[in-house]
Amino acid sequence: MRNPRLVSLAGLLLAVVAESCSAGLVGLSGWFIAASAVAGAGAYSAFSYLAPSGGVRAFALGRIGTQHASRVVLHSAALRRISAARLRFYDRAGDSTGTWSGESLDRVMADADTRGMALIQATTPVVVAIALTAGGFVVIALAGFPIAAAIVVVGAAVCAALAVAGTRHADDGSRTRGALRAELVTAVEAWTEMASLGAADQLARRTLGRLDAFESRRFGAAVTQARIAGAARAVTAVTLLLTVVSAARSGADVSALVFVALLATGVMSNAECLVPAAHALVVSRQAGARLDSVLPPVPATTVRATYDRRGLTVCGDTQACTVPPGGTLIVTGASGSGKTTLLNAVEAALRPGPAVATAVLADDFLFSGSVADNLRLANPAVTDSEITDLLAGMLLDRGGVAPGTRVGTGGRDLSGGERRRVHIGRALATRPDVLLIDEPTTGLDADIGAHVLATVRRQLPQAVLVLAMHESRIPKEKQDVLLRLC
Repeated sequence: MRNPRLVSLAGLLLAVVAESCSAGLVGLSGWFIAASAVAGAGAYSAFSYLAPSGGVRAFALGRIGTQHASRVVLHSAALRRISAARLRFYDRAGDSTGTWSGESLDRVMADADTRGMALIQATTPVVVAIALTAGGFVVIALAGFPIAAAIVVVGAAVCAALAVAGTRHADDGSRTRGALRAELVTAVEAWTEMASLGAADQLARRTLGRLDAFESRRFGAAVTQARIAGAARAVTAVTLLLTVVSAARSGADVSALVFVALLATGVMSNAECLVPAAHALVVSRQAGARLDSVLPPVPATTVRATYDRRGLTVCGDTQACTVPPGGTLIVTGASGSGKTTLLNAVEAALRPGPAVATAVLADDFLFSGSVADNLRLANPAVTDSEITDLLAGMLLDRGGVAPGTRVGTGGRDLSGGERRRVHIGRALATRPDVLLIDEPTTGLDADIGAHVLATVRRQLPQAVLVLAMHESRIPKEKQDVLLRLC
């Protein structure tokens, strides 16, 4: 399941199943206890506890298993979203001419985290609430209480309306905090000069006023959220009361009444979660808007690329080619002919699709830390033994490069050839369907370059390789497609 969308859908499905098991466990347990009490109070009761107790155990085991699985899968999907957002930022920031301060970079990273975690904090509660409301309606109606089922649906709808109403003034406060931070920094830097002018008191009053305004805004937002959450709880209480009264008037016995009440409680508790979920959704959209505005849009390209069972198809203005799975496309041409531009365009065209496309460009960057840290940026699940095998395949072990080797700032502690091979090893860790490498043998002698290319093919036997090279070092009989740029 390397498709991020499939991972997200699987996590959402598991979350729905987990909450359904929780609601079923609560409802069936309550019915079982009430039915057992009623049967125990009567003489010569023929009540059998075997089937209900088995159902309780099944729901309990299902809840434990699916809750754990949903958390693992959802956090994995959220991490993929965060990593993809950060990598897109790095790609576009590297091509921009703007300067980036530590503060601006931290803000962008925080926005990427917010955008990625929206899957857990916003999307999942909404999907679960909708699924449980529909399921609760069906179960309660089939149990013979359609009016009670309608009351539960109306109560959940009112909670959803309250959640939507609470988003009108939702704000994560990033811009306000940024302005306040700038005000404080300016005040500290100007304090000596303002004191010499006798204006320190005015500066202090202005700064304190900004702090008070910021705190008042935060307090007001917190009060609004608390009121909406309280209103949702009041709606839940009224809904449960009306549900119980309706079921009782429909002739429900004690066990059925307990079952309906507890099942409605499970549905409404998830409906209450829509209030923080709606706030998280708005904050996520605000973070996404800031991410989109902080960098210029990616320039349009006329190159189109698709990947399916037939392989990789690349179409340009005047040329088109198809490379089958396990094939290699060699892009050659003089300097300035557009080889790197073509690779960038192909990678950008494949990025939204289901195929995993990884590009190794000439100006790739190594982050401070160890070699293993850099490889795990591409694939957090890669093991130490797999990293060791990748380094051996790149012949880095001969130079003493190990998983724990520190690369230094920007990889300066490694040679140019070692950095290049770490870049390629990091790309192999993603197990891509399409691997694009710009000048794969740069900084390598002929023997090491040939070994590296052979290792790439051995590691990815079914992947499509796209190699941009001045002069191809792959024998002509192994070149599936050769594309020359003028």
